[in-house]
Amino acid sequence: MDKQRPTRMSPNPIRLFTLTLSLLLVSACGGGGGGGSNNVGPQPPPQPAANVAPTANFTINTTSGTAPLVVTVDANGSSDSDGQIVRYTWDFGGTTAIGAVAQFTFVDPGTFVVTLTVEDDDGASTQSTSTVTVQEPAANVTVSGTVQILSSSAVDGDLHDRLTTPSPNNNFAQAQPVPAPTTIGGYANRPGTGENTGNLFLTGDPGDFYVVNLVGGETILLDIAESNADLDLTLYDNSQTVVDASLGTTNTESLEVDDPGTYFIEVVPVSGASNYVLSIGQLGQATTLDRKPSRLSDPLIPGEIIVQRAAKSVGIAQKTRSTQAPLREPTAEVAEAIAADFAPQLMPVDHQIYASSTANRLMTEQQKQRWHTLYALKTMQDDAALEYAEPNLLRQTFLTPNDDFYGSQWHYPAINLPTAWETTTGSSDVIVAVVDTGVLLNHPDLNDKLVPGYDFIRNASRALDGDGIDANPDDPGDRDLGGSSSFHGTHVAGTVGAESNNGSGVSGVAWETRIMPMRALGEGGGSTFDIIQAVRFAAGLDNDSGTVPAQRADIINLSLGGSFSSLSEQQAYSDAIAAGVIIIASAGNESSELPSYPAAYDGVISVSATTISNTLAAYSNRGGTIDVAAPGGSNVTDLNGDGIGDGVISTMGDDSGPSIEFGYASLSGTSMAAPHVAGVAALMKAVHPGLTPAQFDAALMAGDLTDDLGAPGRDNSFGWGLINAQKAVIAAGALANGQGADPGPILVSSAGTMNFGGFIEALELTLSNIGTGSIAVSNFSADQPWVNITDPGTTDGLGTYTIGIDRSGLADGAYQSNLTIESDANNLSVTIIMQVSSVNASADAGLHYIILVDGNGESVLPAVLVDAVNGEYPFTINNVPPGEYRLFAGSDYDDDSFLCDAGEACGAYPTLESPEFVAINADQLGLNFESGFRINLNINRQSTNTQSASGQQTIRLIKPPSNRSAETE
Repeated sequence: MDKQRPTRMSPNPIRLFTLTLSLLLVSACGGGGGGGSNNVGPQPPPQPAANVAPTANFTINTTSGTAPLVVTVDANGSSDSDGQIVRYTWDFGGTTAIGAVAQFTFVDPGTFVVTLTVEDDDGASTQSTSTVTVQEPAANVTVSGTVQILSSSAVDGDLHDRLTTPSPNNNFAQAQPVPAPTTIGGYANRPGTGENTGNLFLTGDPGDFYVVNLVGGETILLDIAESNADLDLTLYDNSQTVVDASLGTTNTESLEVDDPGTYFIEVVPVSGASNYVLSIGQLGQATTLDRKPSRLSDPLIPGEIIVQRAAKSVGIAQKTRSTQAPLREPTAEVAEAIAADFAPQLMPVDHQIYASSTANRLMTEQQKQRWHTLYALKTMQDDAALEYAEPNLLRQTFLTPNDDFYGSQWHYPAINLPTAWETTTGSSDVIVAVVDTGVLLNHPDLNDKLVPGYDFIRNASRALDGDGIDANPDDPGDRDLGGSSSFHGTHVAGTVGAESNNGSGVSGVAWETRIMPMRALGEGGGSTFDIIQAVRFAAGLDNDSGTVPAQRADIINLSLGGSFSSLSEQQAYSDAIAAGVIIIASAGNESSELPSYPAAYDGVISVSATTISNTLAAYSNRGGTIDVAAPGGSNVTDLNGDGIGDGVISTMGDDSGPSIEFGYASLSGTSMAAPHVAGVAALMKAVHPGLTPAQFDAALMAGDLTDDLGAPGRDNSFGWGLINAQKAVIAAGALANGQGADPGPILVSSAGTMNFGGFIEALELTLSNIGTGSIAVSNFSADQPWVNITDPGTTDGLGTYTIGIDRSGLADGAYQSNLTIESDANNLSVTIIMQVSSVNASADAGLHYIILVDGNGESVLPAVLVDAVNGEYPFTINNVPPGEYRLFAGSDYDDDSFLCDAGEACGAYPTLESPEFVAINADQLGLNFESGFRINLNINRQSTNTQSASGQQTIRLIKPPSNRSAETE
């Protein structure tokens, strides 16, 4: 038998000892003198103490196991009571090693004696032994199990992975059918980009087309893995006409689908190569909060971009960007636009359009102009001289026009104003700025109430007054109603503070309050840049006019908005609030739960609209950003029988004739609701001049300013309730003592929408009470016969219900039903969505690689390749050497031979978050775990070959040859 060869570990550092010898001097003392003294003779030298031998103690990690067996020994438990240990010697059955700690691998089976010899500085030594039994090595074993995926998973037909066979989906005819909801893993690239070993390197992927049936209300979300690639998203209707497109520059693109129908979705590679995850479903408003304008449907002004120059203290070399592209020197065009110190600035653009050949052919001229501007933005993202660049956006007034102009002001008693007026009718020291279309300065119910304002519409063709910005905020009209103009700002201003108690015209909320007219909306609306300047002026901040008012506004009313956010706008509102200004904005008239800006910005009070019967107006937006409700009216009813539609009555002009005539009109919309709240805030400011935005917010959330409507406490329709002027002026005198009311019982459900897709047959829905007191559910029903409800059997109706779906007998298509839940506290509605498809489709996340990874993070065998079978991946790995391994599974869409890249399916046993080592010394069956996609919303990230977006370390593959011969090994 050959001698065992030890595998040595580095020994512990050798200790050096210095031996110090001490010379003992013994003195003999002699004395002189008489007899009688006793003389002591010489004494024998002292005998040295006997040497004590060292002790030899050691630990061993194991004394038995199968070959090869690794044994680690540690002698640091040895000691020497009268000196120092100077040497540790190990004998592993004929092979020796030196050091306190050693490691040895027994390759052959048998019984062996491990001997430790410990030697001290006096030359003494001691031994200690341990017996090790090494058994015959285990035979190679088999590992098997199943990888499960989300039932709505799907995969792009043409991937870059060289071990897949592309099934092109590059046009309408090849469009890949997918269900909804669904999560699709895919890959797209331009020619010559990506791994040069992959399927699509030479040709590129011109675009991936998918076809899907939708019920309306879905969000389409594209999550792009690589930060140095640019993919866009295009939506077509069933007639193959462009509906919308998302052309952003971040790692996320998204679109909303309003109407039911069949749609085509195209993922377009603009530059580079990237994995992606495409999600389609009821994703909710979280995916659209703080969205930057990037869609054809966004109301941008073609050919205009707002640029913010970089701070002077930031050098080009210091500036960081979200992409890996090098920073460029500013173009002459950009440099000229930002030459002035004041920022932001407007600049024109002139860039060639880029679009997929399909989209370019199927767009209207107006869509092409918008596409042109959005692609110009792409070229500016890495300009070192710019802090940001964004489109100049068009805001719209929230107005529901009709032909009725006169009537009684039912909306004031509705908010208890007559009682509040007994306490205060306002103060001339309080100023409310109305940022709008301007004001008819000579209107008899407004002319004595105005302080100097400003006109910030820089585009003369939109301004309709023959010039750009100036100090004249008079409204020349916008022809927004076809034959006449909206005079929207005049109507809003009259609600805030028309001259009152003067025997003519109408009353305003705050009689004595003064109004600062700010003109920012013209023909077709207004741009974000112009609105920013108006807000900054009203707040007494630096602005594009180079002037500020003698007294800043206390309150700003914004009866305008749109469904997108802007960095520059949010900053303007934050600055104004920091200056002490209370900002009120209308929530929007889209009858949607999506946020509307500026109402949805941080710190801005968002106002929904109520009707004469104190219900939410049909047009009013709702949702998580609503703060308060106020009368907005509805001109399609006449519940008070006065012959005039139940809108909001206020000051107005009429320019349908040769000149402008002053008068009054009934309009409805959230634009009309917001100035009610602005006027009430002005009354509060008259009572409490030190009122701050934070105090107003606190009083609102305490319930001190409102009458509760809808569900007790805050809800998504009315916010904290309907504004109550009397309660507000009382609260203004003692805000610190405000207390919220007991919310009472509140019924909630675990979901507002349940999406069964094309395969799910049953889901659970839980009803619970998050308030105080008790609730009894009186009705739980569905409006469609294919919905089955199984109740929890509780006496109060709370608990978990099972909602089942019966697709039998239904034709292919998308279906929707509503669940109605009634209780003695409040009522709920839950939307049910499902699909029926005759296509025998099942979940598929693409070709999966199953690998075992050792302690060094290396694959120990070539990967096993598995295709999805009935929506899951059964796998078997044969000939596995015994040992400890971690088990991974995933796709390799980009063909870089790494698992768990961003945008790819990935999983580990038992979970991806906590992969564990499994001791495999015998067959291991039933190792079941999950694989799936991780979606990152609005995250700019850099993806490399060593780290995935989720933070999970990527794993290198050993790929078999392209004939997939290793699949069954």
